[in-house]
Amino acid sequence: MINCQKLFRSNFLVLLFILGSINVTKAQSKEDRLREISKEVGIPGMQIAYAKGSKMQVYTHGTKRFDTADAVDKHTRFQAASLTKVVAAYTFFRLLDKGVIELDKPLLSYYSYDRLTNTTGAEKITARMVLTHRTGLLNWEGDVPSATWRATPLTLQFEPGTDYMYSGEGFYFLQETLEHITKKSFQALVEEEVLQPLGLKYSNIVWNDTLESNAAYGHYSLEKPRRLGKYAKTNAAYTLYTTAEDYTKFVQKVFFEGFGLKKSTHNLLLERSAEAKKGKEIDPTDKHVPCALISRMQINEKGTAYWHTGSNPGFRCFFITYPATKETLVAFMNTDEGFPAMKKIMQLLLDNKQTFWAYDWRLGELD
Repeated sequence: MINCQKLFRSNFLVLLFILGSINVTKAQSKEDRLREISKEVGIPGMQIAYAKGSKMQVYTHGTKRFDTADAVDKHTRFQAASLTKVVAAYTFFRLLDKGVIELDKPLLSYYSYDRLTNTTGAEKITARMVLTHRTGLLNWEGDVPSATWRATPLTLQFEPGTDYMYSGEGFYFLQETLEHITKKSFQALVEEEVLQPLGLKYSNIVWNDTLESNAAYGHYSLEKPRRLGKYAKTNAAYTLYTTAEDYTKFVQKVFFEGFGLKKSTHNLLLERSAEAKKGKEIDPTDKHVPCALISRMQINEKGTAYWHTGSNPGFRCFFITYPATKETLVAFMNTDEGFPAMKKIMQLLLDNKQTFWAYDWRLGELD
């Protein structure tokens, strides 16, 4: 007589083995595809985090510097480039909630920024305009971050508040304003308002030498490494060193929970606040990527997501997050040629039955 209980148990164990094998195969296939993407695009090293709810998967591939065996790991520090601006915006809102600064009060009424002393119309610039890139200031005016750049007077390309132009100069103006009001360095503000409260142990807003042992080198292209980038002066627009895992934690706590913010402030920073423009004239695709006060938005078939890209010399990176599904994807790549991988990575790790305007709008470029 057949022992039904034993047979059932045996078949059940076989089923568990098959299901486990399928899961392992899926995990391997994503890692294999990421390696293929890295090879297709020519990326020396990359670090990617995908999270849904409380579960996170970190993928690493390649090396910190081409032609070495020094592998990227989950704690390797990458330059976050313009993803720094999102951290700077959150720092601003933390101080807004404390009554330190207002969103729509002209910044020059707080601080006489010497680079705008003789710039007619600059007295209209507010924090809201900085956060939505409507100051009229160029991205950079001069050889940032040299002393000559810091001494270069700023010009306006249009009346503040009347048009869109992506601007790192605006964020640096806001940084110095906050430093003047609080009598603290921007480094101290970010550490006190962001890094420490959120427990971001693998993030620094400026270079220090303890990072050197596990820092990624930037590259011109696959086989052409740059010098190790060491930003000694904090800049709200681009000097964050971090990991994909740490940055994902930041995004989830801020965008999903409004950590450390009043509920009304959390709602405010996620609202559609201004329109973006691909070029001088309005483009039909601009409507898909308006500005929130903390980042860009993506409006497509799946609803609303928030995103930002970053481009420092030798680095390309991005994040995109979906509040409705509690999904976040963060990717860091250590080459100037990394952006063609952006859409491929989103298609692999997210629902690919959607238009990724975060990439398609300007092929990943924001500035």
